[in-house]
Amino acid sequence: RAAVLLLLLGCSKKAPEAETLAFQSLGAFDYAEQMKLPADVTGWNGKYVTATGFINPLSQTRNITSFLLVKDRASCCYGKMPQMNHYINIKLKPGQTTNYSTDPVTVRGVIQIEERFDGDWPLGLYWMDGAEVVK
Repeated sequence: RAAVLLLLLGCSKKAPEAETLAFQSLGAFDYAEQMKLPADVTGWNGKYVTATGFINPLSQTRNITSFLLVKDRASCCYGKMPQMNHYINIKLKPGQTTNYSTDPVTVRGVIQIEERFDGDWPLGLYWMDGAEVVK
């Protein structure tokens, strides 16, 4: 029994630790469409991170499944549209929702650094699909 217990304990994996991603890391350059992004930005691609910011709900304020995570309140809702490198497009895990709040929130997930377009219209640079709100 002790051998089986040791084997089971030895096989249990601890969840990976998420790295803290600050908006200053993503927005410290002047963005131009289809530019080569700085290495310190692309280095975050595919990493499991936490990011703290404010919810820009886009369409509804309750039971939100996707939103923009913006660096400050001025970029949220009633201010100007944030610059492309000043927000993360968040899509929550299936079945998870959140509600709009004026308080900062922390989101955890894998970030993708990819300039995406709808035809000629730029959609964003930073994406987090399957994310979760942790605070």
